[in-house]
Amino acid sequence: TVCTSRNDKNYVEVVDGEVQEYQQEVSIPIITQGDVIGAAILLSANADDEMSEVEMKLAQSAAGFLGKQMEE
Repeated sequence: TVCTSRNDKNYVEVVDGEVQEYQQEVSIPIITQGDVIGAAILLSANADDEMSEVEMKLAQSAAGFLGKQMEE
């Protein structure tokens, strides 16, 4: 689980060569049968909007849902 802003050392550029640079991101791994198969990622272009607990929970819910769907 990663919640960072562009200035943090943990920031990972998700979209390469994108015209609009994203300032904030939340990244949660999608896990199926113990393996990571992708990630649920929320991005924000506004530097003033810090990702909060709400965005983290939303991304966790999405990752959990997708992981369960892939198991079936």
